[in-house]
Amino acid sequence: MAKRVRAYRRSARKQQVIKQMRIWSDNAARTFATSYMLARALDLTASPHFRDILNEMVADGDLLYEDRDQPGRMTTRFYSLVEKHIITKKFSRRHISVKSRGQAVGQLVMFS
Repeated sequence: MAKRVRAYRRSARKQQVIKQMRIWSDNAARTFATSYMLARALDLTASPHFRDILNEMVADGDLLYEDRDQPGRMTTRFYSLVEKHIITKKFSRRHISVKSRGQAVGQLVMFS
């Protein structure tokens, strides 16, 4: 069995976090997550190093955070995506080639 690559650069980890949060928001699963939830989703261990990456993303403007009091627990920090990462649809033209018996007879342009 091949060994999984776990040593990613800091920039790659940031992209993984953004991608995971976008997947959750697109599927309406959740719009926020703790560092532990994110680490578990990325198959990592929750560590101060990973929290440093998340806090750096907050400083860069990629994530937002909110501290919430939970009954019977310490104050927990929940992270969510900034609005610029949630809107990902790109509006562009799509060209479709129409063929008849292997010969190109036309082309359709669709706007999406």
